Amino acid sequence: MKEIEEKFLKVYDEYAPAILRHVYFRVNNKSVSEDLTSETFMKVWNYLAVGNEVKNLKGFLYKISDNLVIDYYREKSRREISLDDIKETPDWDKTPLTAENVDKDIDINLVKKYLNELPNDYKQILIYHFIDDLSMKEIKEITGKSMTNIYVIIHRGLKMLKEKFKNV
Repeated sequence: MKEIEEKFLKVYDEYAPAILRHVYFRVNNKSVSEDLTSETFMKVWNYLAVGNEVKNLKGFLYKISDNLVIDYYREKSRREISLDDIKETPDWDKTPLTAENVDKDIDINLVKKYLNELPNDYKQILIYHFIDDLSMKEIKEITGKSMTNIYVIIHRGLKMLKEKFKNV
Protein backbone atom coordinates (compact mmCIF):
# COMPACT_ATOMS: atom_id res chain seq x y z
CA MET A 1 0.00 0.00 0.00
CA LYS A 2 2.91 2.35 0.74
CA GLU A 3 4.08 2.00 -2.89
CA ILE A 4 0.63 2.98 -4.18
CA GLU A 5 0.55 6.01 -1.86
CA GLU A 6 3.96 7.21 -3.09
CA LYS A 7 2.95 6.71 -6.72
CA PHE A 8 -0.30 8.57 -6.13
CA LEU A 9 1.41 11.51 -4.43
CA LYS A 10 3.88 11.76 -7.30
CA VAL A 11 1.03 11.71 -9.83
CA TYR A 12 -0.87 14.33 -7.83
CA ASP A 13 2.14 16.66 -7.63
CA GLU A 14 2.83 16.26 -11.33
CA TYR A 15 -0.69 16.57 -12.76
CA ALA A 16 -2.88 18.47 -10.25
CA PRO A 17 -2.07 21.97 -11.59
CA ALA A 18 -2.75 20.90 -15.19
CA ILE A 19 -6.02 19.16 -14.31
CA LEU A 20 -7.13 22.16 -12.25
CA ARG A 21 -6.37 24.52 -15.15
CA HIS A 22 -8.19 22.18 -17.57
CA VAL A 23 -11.29 21.98 -15.39
CA TYR A 24 -11.28 25.73 -14.68
CA PHE A 25 -11.14 26.49 -18.39
CA ARG A 26 -14.27 24.36 -18.83
CA VAL A 27 -16.36 25.57 -15.84
CA ASN A 28 -15.06 29.14 -15.23
CA ASN A 29 -15.49 28.86 -11.47
CA LYS A 30 -12.53 28.51 -9.12
CA SER A 31 -14.24 26.68 -6.26
CA VAL A 32 -16.05 24.26 -8.59
CA SER A 33 -12.75 23.64 -10.41
CA GLU A 34 -11.01 22.83 -7.14
CA ASP A 35 -13.84 20.50 -6.08
CA LEU A 36 -13.90 18.65 -9.40
CA THR A 37 -10.11 18.35 -9.40
CA SER A 38 -10.18 16.89 -5.89
CA GLU A 39 -12.91 14.49 -6.92
CA THR A 40 -10.86 13.46 -9.96
CA PHE A 41 -7.91 12.51 -7.80
CA MET A 42 -10.15 10.74 -5.27
CA LYS A 43 -11.57 8.59 -8.06
CA VAL A 44 -8.06 7.77 -9.28
CA TRP A 45 -6.98 6.92 -5.72
CA ASN A 46 -9.98 4.63 -5.23
CA TYR A 47 -9.30 2.94 -8.55
CA LEU A 48 -5.59 2.37 -7.84
CA ALA A 49 -6.09 1.42 -4.18
CA VAL A 50 -7.98 -1.75 -5.10
CA GLY A 51 -5.12 -2.91 -7.31
CA ASN A 52 -6.23 -1.73 -10.74
CA GLU A 53 -3.57 -0.81 -13.27
CA VAL A 54 -3.67 2.15 -15.64
CA LYS A 55 -1.54 2.24 -18.80
CA ASN A 56 -1.82 5.97 -19.45
CA LEU A 57 -2.36 7.77 -16.15
CA LYS A 58 -2.38 11.24 -17.70
CA GLY A 59 -5.09 10.27 -20.16
CA PHE A 60 -7.03 8.53 -17.38
CA LEU A 61 -6.96 11.72 -15.28
CA TYR A 62 -8.25 13.85 -18.15
CA LYS A 63 -10.99 11.35 -18.97
CA ILE A 64 -12.19 11.27 -15.35
CA SER A 65 -12.09 15.07 -15.06
CA ASP A 66 -14.03 15.41 -18.33
CA ASN A 67 -16.69 13.01 -17.11
CA LEU A 68 -16.99 14.97 -13.86
CA VAL A 69 -17.36 18.24 -15.79
CA ILE A 70 -20.10 16.65 -17.90
CA ASP A 71 -21.84 15.42 -14.74
CA TYR A 72 -21.48 18.89 -13.21
CA TYR A 73 -23.21 20.55 -16.17
CA ARG A 74 -25.96 17.92 -16.20
CA GLU A 75 -26.60 18.52 -12.52
CA LYS A 76 -26.30 22.28 -12.90
CA SER A 77 -28.96 22.33 -15.62
CA ARG A 78 -31.36 20.66 -13.16
CA ARG A 79 -30.87 23.10 -10.27
CA GLU A 80 -31.31 26.80 -9.77
CA ILE A 81 -28.41 29.19 -10.00
CA SER A 82 -26.82 29.93 -6.64
CA LEU A 83 -24.27 32.42 -5.36
CA ASP A 84 -21.60 29.74 -5.91
CA ASP A 85 -22.24 29.95 -9.64
CA ILE A 86 -21.22 33.59 -9.88
CA LYS A 87 -18.12 33.85 -12.02
CA GLU A 88 -14.94 34.12 -9.99
CA THR A 89 -11.55 35.35 -11.00
CA PRO A 90 -8.86 32.82 -10.13
CA ASP A 91 -6.04 34.06 -7.96
CA TRP A 92 -3.48 31.55 -9.24
CA ASP A 93 -1.55 34.30 -10.94
CA LYS A 94 -1.23 37.40 -8.77
CA THR A 95 0.35 39.60 -11.41
CA PRO A 96 0.22 43.38 -11.13
CA LEU A 97 -2.48 45.22 -13.02
CA THR A 98 -0.89 46.61 -16.18
CA ALA A 99 -2.20 47.48 -19.62
CA GLU A 100 -0.48 44.38 -21.01
CA ASN A 101 -2.12 42.11 -18.41
CA VAL A 102 -5.54 43.64 -19.06
CA ASP A 103 -5.10 43.11 -22.80
CA LYS A 104 -4.07 39.52 -22.14
CA ASP A 105 -7.17 38.95 -19.97
CA ILE A 106 -9.38 40.42 -22.68
CA ASP A 107 -7.77 38.14 -25.28
CA ILE A 108 -8.25 35.08 -23.07
CA ASN A 109 -11.88 36.02 -22.45
CA LEU A 110 -12.46 36.41 -26.20
CA VAL A 111 -10.88 33.01 -26.87
CA LYS A 112 -13.07 31.45 -24.16
CA LYS A 113 -16.17 33.12 -25.58
CA TYR A 114 -15.50 31.93 -29.11
CA LEU A 115 -14.41 28.48 -27.99
CA ASN A 116 -17.72 28.08 -26.17
CA GLU A 117 -19.53 28.86 -29.42
CA LEU A 118 -17.87 25.91 -31.19
CA PRO A 119 -19.41 22.43 -31.30
CA ASN A 120 -18.44 20.42 -28.21
CA ASP A 121 -16.02 18.05 -30.01
CA TYR A 122 -14.14 20.95 -31.54
CA LYS A 123 -13.96 22.88 -28.29
CA GLN A 124 -12.80 19.85 -26.30
CA ILE A 125 -10.05 18.81 -28.70
CA LEU A 126 -8.77 22.38 -29.11
CA ILE A 127 -8.59 22.70 -25.31
CA TYR A 128 -6.75 19.39 -25.03
CA HIS A 129 -4.24 20.38 -27.69
CA PHE A 130 -3.64 24.09 -27.11
CA ILE A 131 -4.54 24.69 -23.46
CA ASP A 132 -3.61 21.35 -21.89
CA ASP A 133 -0.70 20.75 -24.29
CA LEU A 134 -1.61 17.10 -24.84
CA SER A 135 -0.07 15.18 -27.71
CA MET A 136 -2.19 13.79 -30.56
CA LYS A 137 -1.61 10.31 -29.18
CA GLU A 138 -2.86 11.34 -25.72
CA ILE A 139 -5.92 13.00 -27.25
CA LYS A 140 -6.57 9.83 -29.25
CA GLU A 141 -6.41 7.70 -26.09
CA ILE A 142 -8.74 10.02 -24.16
CA THR A 143 -11.34 10.53 -26.89
CA GLY A 144 -11.13 7.26 -28.81
CA LYS A 145 -11.02 9.23 -32.08
CA SER A 146 -8.60 8.45 -34.88
CA MET A 147 -5.53 10.63 -35.43
CA THR A 148 -6.93 11.74 -38.79
CA ASN A 149 -10.21 12.77 -37.16
CA ILE A 150 -8.31 14.73 -34.48
CA TYR A 151 -6.22 16.57 -37.11
CA VAL A 152 -9.36 17.42 -39.08
CA ILE A 153 -11.16 18.69 -35.97
CA ILE A 154 -8.19 20.87 -35.00
CA HIS A 155 -7.90 22.27 -38.53
CA ARG A 156 -11.62 23.01 -38.83
CA GLY A 157 -11.86 24.34 -35.27
CA LEU A 158 -9.01 26.78 -35.86
CA LYS A 159 -10.62 27.86 -39.11
CA MET A 160 -13.91 28.53 -37.26
CA LEU A 161 -12.08 30.53 -34.57
CA LYS A 162 -10.24 32.61 -37.18
CA GLU A 163 -13.59 33.45 -38.81
CA LYS A 164 -14.98 34.60 -35.46
CA PHE A 165 -11.92 36.76 -34.78
CA LYS A 166 -12.22 38.47 -38.17
CA ASN A 167 -15.37 40.16 -36.90
CA VAL A 168 -13.69 41.59 -33.78
